[in-house]
Parts: sequence; structure tokens; C-alpha cells
Amino acid sequence: MKIQTPTFGEVELLDFTTLDDTMKDRVLEMRNHPKVREQMHSQDIIDKDDHLKFIASLKGNDYKKYFVVKYKQQLLGVIYFTDIDPKDKSAVFGIYANLFEKRDKIGSMLMETALTYFKDILAFKTLNLEVYESNQRAVGLYVKFGFVVDDYFYHNEHKVLTMKWAEDK
Repeated sequence: MKIQTPTFGEVELLDFTTLDDTMKDRVLEMRNHPKVREQMHSQDIIDKDDHLKFIASLKGNDYKKYFVVKYKQQLLGVIYFTDIDPKDKSAVFGIYANLFEKRDKIGSMLMETALTYFKDILAFKTLNLEVYESNQRAVGLYVKFGFVVDDYFYHNEHKVLTMKWAEDK
């Protein structure tokens, strides 16, 4: 699916359930990058079998959507929505960048793509996320895109912020 972002123009979203084997392997490689893993609640290396089972579990699942984001044929990273609630028009959101390729503004591109999909395709109103407080680069990015700290909790002795974005209407 192709969507138009306000700043970057056309971006392509590839649903995890439609990925070919090569792209599935690239996603697994991105997710297992040490800098990506250290920002996830589950920091274990994911093996290929578990990865493929996870992707298979997304078929027909209306509560989770995972997408590879491509821009001008470059693999930027992944955006995902979980706990999708059509009644409340809300979801939980996350991103991770392709750290094997360098590109300026990759975080902003992923964020803008996610918000465009969320607002224009899902037509939802409230987006939530969790981020380690120590990940100040990510916290700053989320604030830049209108997220505010809603609460916090501790996970493995690390402070985790819950942040919320709500469409003004």
C-alpha cells in the first residue's frame, strides 16, 4: 500500500503477512540488531522459527498490524500497531529503524508515516506508546510529533514512560 505523507511524499507500507522470504529475513535482522533489542521489553534474540510463527499469527488478526516502511526503494524500518480498538478508535504504537542503513530523518519519516496511516487509513483518534525514559532521542522524537507523557512504570528496574497522542477535534 502506498500513502502520501505531508513532508516526505509517497511512502510504501508492506504488510508483514505479505512479505517474501527475503524481506522476512531482513526484518528479523533489523529486529535483532543490538541497539533495537535494547529498547524492547523482550531483549532476547528472536530465532527464525519464532519470527515466522509471529508473522503467521498476524494473518486475520484485526488487533495487530505490522508494516515494513520503504521510501524510494530504501528499507527505512518497521511501524506497528497493537491493541487496536475500533470502538475507542485507539491503538498502541511502536517503531524501529533499519540501523543497517543510514539515512537522515529516518525517525521523523517513520513517525510521519505511522501518524498518516493512523489518521487517514485507520481514522483513529488516540495513539499510545511505551518508551524507556533513558532513550532520550526517542522521547524527543515522540514529543516533536505531539506525544505527551501520560504515566510511567518500571520494567526490569528501568523507568518506562507511557505516552499518548490524541487528535484535536
